[in-house]
Amino acid sequence: MAKYNGIDMLLKIMNTTYQTIGAAISHTMTINNEVIDVSDKDSSRWADKLNAGQRSVSISFNGWVSDDAEFALMEAAAEGDTIVDLQMAYGDGKTATGNWHIDSFEYTGEYNNAQAFSCTLSNDGTVTFA
Repeated sequence: MAKYNGIDMLLKIMNTTYQTIGAAISHTMTINNEVIDVSDKDSSRWADKLNAGQRSVSISFNGWVSDDAEFALMEAAAEGDTIVDLQMAYGDGKTATGNWHIDSFEYTGEYNNAQAFSCTLSNDGTVTFA
C-alpha cells in the first residue's frame, strides 16, 4: 500500500499555467456530500438516505507571508473579493480543479516570529477531480 508525502500536496493558482503558491506549509481539502433524509414509517426506524444533496469542497491552507508572485495573486483576490482559478494536487498525481471563493484570509504576526497567513476557500461551481 502506497503512502504519499505531505510535501507533495500543493495548491496552485492559474497564472498562464497553474503555479504553486509559495511559502505554504499546510493544506487541507474537505469534500462534503450532503444527503436528503427520506426516512418514513416504512423504514422500520432505519435512516433512508437519498444522495441528491448539495456537494461542496473546501480548502484551507496556511504558511508564511512572502513576496512570492502567486501569493500576491491570492492576496489581491482576497482584497478584491474575486473568484480564483485554483488546482489542488494531492495523492499520486490526483487533482481537484475549479473556481474558488476566498472565504477568509488572515494575517498573524507574533513577537520573535515570522509573519504568517491562513486562508479558507470554498468552491464556486463544479470541481473537476482527475
